[in-house]
Amino acid sequence: MKNRTINLGVVAEIANALGELNESVVFVGGAVVSVYADDTAADEVRPTQDVDLTLTLVDIDQHRLDNRLAELGFHPDLHGHAICSYRYKDIAVDIMAATDTMRGPTNRWYQVGFESIQKIEVQDTPIQILPAPCYLATKFEAFNHRGQGDYRTSHDFEDIIYVIDNRTTIVEEIKNSGESIQGFLKSEIQKILSNKYVDEILSAHLHPLIEEQRYPLLLDKLKRIVV
Repeated sequence: MKNRTINLGVVAEIANALGELNESVVFVGGAVVSVYADDTAADEVRPTQDVDLTLTLVDIDQHRLDNRLAELGFHPDLHGHAICSYRYKDIAVDIMAATDTMRGPTNRWYQVGFESIQKIEVQDTPIQILPAPCYLATKFEAFNHRGQGDYRTSHDFEDIIYVIDNRTTIVEEIKNSGESIQGFLKSEIQKILSNKYVDEILSAHLHPLIEEQRYPLLLDKLKRIVV
């Protein structure tokens, strides 16, 4: 699990660097995908080059926030892909707002997830994450905005499959989640199951050495989610 250790090491470094602001952010991106896996046979995760956070603070002075971030060593990334891109040392960090702002829209599922934030530790460092169903919803939302409909090459969709495949309780968690998240996930997963290339779509995100074993288990989970 080399990539998992590296990814979570970066997450822990950012959480520690944020100081008191760490209590006001939720880690939401691919860097934390491995914390949702509880299957002892979980496959390796992909290495990620950045860390994604969202602020739980709704009413916040952006100027004051930027000043405090600068004091902590986080500076706007002039070469980043978005206005929310920062750089801490050599680590790319996206710090997104909880609601749509003048800087742009946000992911609509962030605030839904704030209602049931989970506190965990990575490498002895406390962080906050979204419940697994909400994490999946944010990933589907991101895929719909930037995945260009290509399930096979999308990192967002790769993370979705990783969580569903490697979290043993995910079906029950989705069925016990709120109506909005449950309905959204069912709709998105039904699109996959109805796609004529479903076999290829799912297999693209399973390691070749375990595909024969994991594919039927993954497909069964997806079918159980939508019923």
